[in-house]
Amino acid sequence: MPPIQIFEGRQRPRGLEFPACDVCNSQTGHADLVASLLARSFPVADTSVQRRDFLKILSAISNNMPALLTEMHIPRAAEKLARKRHGLPDDMHPLRASGPLLNRYILTFAAKLGFALHFEVMNEAVPVAGGVQVMWFSNLQAMKDDIPRELFDLLPGPKSLQQGRKGVGDQFKYSIATGEQGHMLYFASFNFSFAVAGLTAVDRSIWLEGYADKFPVYVPGDFSPQN
Repeated sequence: MPPIQIFEGRQRPRGLEFPACDVCNSQTGHADLVASLLARSFPVADTSVQRRDFLKILSAISNNMPALLTEMHIPRAAEKLARKRHGLPDDMHPLRASGPLLNRYILTFAAKLGFALHFEVMNEAVPVAGGVQVMWFSNLQAMKDDIPRELFDLLPGPKSLQQGRKGVGDQFKYSIATGEQGHMLYFASFNFSFAVAGLTAVDRSIWLEGYADKFPVYVPGDFSPQN
């Protein structure tokens, strides 16, 4: 985690590999795919490898989740208004990132990353009584400085995956900080497209449930089919 398809040419250095049951892993496959598409949305693909990767991911989304592409599409007239409203370059084609489908998939992806990073740091899975509280940010929010500065004040400098001379710091960066009573804060960015953040806890009744009306909480078992 994150999955290999997020990285250019599927060239992913080793690291951050985690055990997961087939059921939970398969139930979050679409979330991984959507995160991969969003990660490739900016900067625009300008090499043959990037274009091939993007078209392959786009085709998979079209076959499995066509409603998502409809939700994210912005008509040309609306594109022009969005560029003017947010001061975007004329050659930029914005996408709608506020729809319920995209939000659900990216929050699922953010939670999956949180469960994985908790295991990496704590050497144990989030227990049944625990959970992961998540949020995500678009690149427009980053451009407008709408990402809470407190996140960066609490976290150390970012790191990435590195295997020998092969690194992907331009595609994926993450930071982790542990706190009291089994809590862990994390933040991860993907290209210049989007970022996710979250707080994991071994007891979700401490802090997490008090803010569940603002930020969703995922618990062990949420990725199973019956949920």
